[in-house]
Amino acid sequence: MNTTPLAYQLSGHITAEAPINVSYFGMDERLPRTPHGQVFLNGGTLRGPLRKAGLNMLIRELANAHDKPEDRVFDRAQMYMLGEGIDISREINNEAIGQSHDPRAEAYLRQANPFMSLFGRWKLAGHLEVGPLLTSRDNLITAGQGARHDQFEHDARLVTYLSEDEKDALMSEMRSARESMVEIEAIREQVRSLKAESRQVEEKEAKQAFAKQIRELDAQEKAIRKKREGSEESIKHPLVGYEAIAPGSQMQSRLRLIEGAPELLGLLLHCLAEFSQRPRLGGHLASGFGAISAEWEVLQRAPGERRASPIGTVKLDDMGIQLEGDALEAAWQAFLTALPSYDFTLFARLEARKRWKQS
Repeated sequence: MNTTPLAYQLSGHITAEAPINVSYFGMDERLPRTPHGQVFLNGGTLRGPLRKAGLNMLIRELANAHDKPEDRVFDRAQMYMLGEGIDISREINNEAIGQSHDPRAEAYLRQANPFMSLFGRWKLAGHLEVGPLLTSRDNLITAGQGARHDQFEHDARLVTYLSEDEKDALMSEMRSARESMVEIEAIREQVRSLKAESRQVEEKEAKQAFAKQIRELDAQEKAIRKKREGSEESIKHPLVGYEAIAPGSQMQSRLRLIEGAPELLGLLLHCLAEFSQRPRLGGHLASGFGAISAEWEVLQRAPGERRASPIGTVKLDDMGIQLEGDALEAAWQAFLTALPSYDFTLFARLEARKRWKQS
């Protein structure tokens, strides 16, 4: 295995093949803005799907390499650690107070479990940096607008399959829904107005006052919905749509692998290949949102070199992944060759220290 640390960077763009909408907490369904006329998706919006795709890839490849069923590769605690960096076993909690800090143990852990080295866990930083996906604010649209219909209004023939009692109940529920929606729409208009006003102020007290008014209005709407006949949620209502990045928009993208090696680059390439099975970002996927394609130039820089050098390109879309460059093909194969020697169940520095001392 090559022990000389290398830095790799994938620089390029991601293209929205469909509208892309992501809901971030506290953003009122809006995407983050920069002062430079850009909007962006947080790096985690790509990094998370890559990590979960990598877990699926690992399960399949390890099952093949060790000739075992896929449901015998990892237990749920190991899958949580690999897929999300979460320790449900609490076996590494003592690392919080520094009882097992040892740089040599960490180096051993990273070498033995490159997946943890790539993506990290609590108190173990991942070596994969995924930058924000930046695009012009001009590429924002509202997508997903429409209306949800009541099936009995949309296709009146369905009513003929109901008994007389059911028909009467249906008419009563429709009437109740229409009456309540008048009140609800008035409340929602007030909420939209308050949210718009809140975005114009910076003072914490003012924002808290707006938030209090919005909570009170939300409670009023909830009370009205509880009183209506039939479904608490209105069957028939307009769909206002979502702020989204428009199809055809290009987003600047950068992935950087620090202190890497060909095997670690190969692992990242395998994660990208697995992600290309369904390259999607954000929500509302069932409505056709989220599809992307991507193209990156891959650069490599060794210690002491003044500039990074290009070693190939990576392209992916729904049809798969394309690698161009002998160095990328070699990295792809280097990971597969080293795969059986890794221990993807090693997570704790304390255990790594024990194994390092025994080696």
